[in-house]
Amino acid sequence: MPYKVSHGKAIQVTYSPDEVFARIQHEGIQFIDLQFTGLTGRFHHTTISAITFTPEQMRDGLPKLDGSSIIGFANVDDSDLILKPDPNTFAIIPWMTENKTARLLCDIYWGGDRGRLSRDPRGISQKAEEYVKSQGFDYSAWGPEVEFFVFDKVHWDVLTPYKGQSYSIESKEAPWNNEGTGYPMGLQEGYYPSTPSDTLTPFRNECVNILNNDFGILCDNHHHEVATAGQCEIDIKYDYMTNAADAAQSYKYVIKNVAQKYGKVATMMPKPIA
Repeated sequence: MPYKVSHGKAIQVTYSPDEVFARIQHEGIQFIDLQFTGLTGRFHHTTISAITFTPEQMRDGLPKLDGSSIIGFANVDDSDLILKPDPNTFAIIPWMTENKTARLLCDIYWGGDRGRLSRDPRGISQKAEEYVKSQGFDYSAWGPEVEFFVFDKVHWDVLTPYKGQSYSIESKEAPWNNEGTGYPMGLQEGYYPSTPSDTLTPFRNECVNILNNDFGILCDNHHHEVATAGQCEIDIKYDYMTNAADAAQSYKYVIKNVAQKYGKVATMMPKPIA
């Protein structure tokens, strides 16, 4: 990761640290978002000022992480961790236009030159790739099929058990929508409907453009999925294990942020509705 397409062929792009700093200066980047994945599969981040980011920090990492505050990483009495950016994951975040921001995915190390954090999900993936090679294979290819739901609104009340607990989902595509202005789908009739029943085509178009053009994650197809009201799929290119995992995490990050831009809510839950 990332990739670009030239004459219909996918070409992997690599960045040296010098190239990253040149882009930061040329593009007028003001902030760097240092992102990493926790054991529960969610992105975490801390943001640093681009003017204080140095080549030495790119090489050696930044002591910016209290591992005791990330589930499963470290104990409170030994929690100083290092975020070491991977220059190949540099990407400019297109929706942050007011204070131009780029992101870098990070590997996680112990402080005090004690090596890699064994619980770092990215490190686990990289170790698995090394094992595959040690067994005589060149590589393994992974093609995650990520599906998700996009709703207009989700309401929930789970904090007041004396009153009662409940949730509700709003979607223009749902058969329970009572606005009377759309073309709702029947239950489990969401596979490949055309517009105007499929209201999320513009949303998915924008997500694909951002993934392709800004993050270098190649998408060849997108469509509405079977479940009623908002189930979508965007297909991404298969890749080496760690690259595919980076792409899946970045995919979820893009989907949720573009959904927020559209005033909607995205979830990666397997089947919140049928």
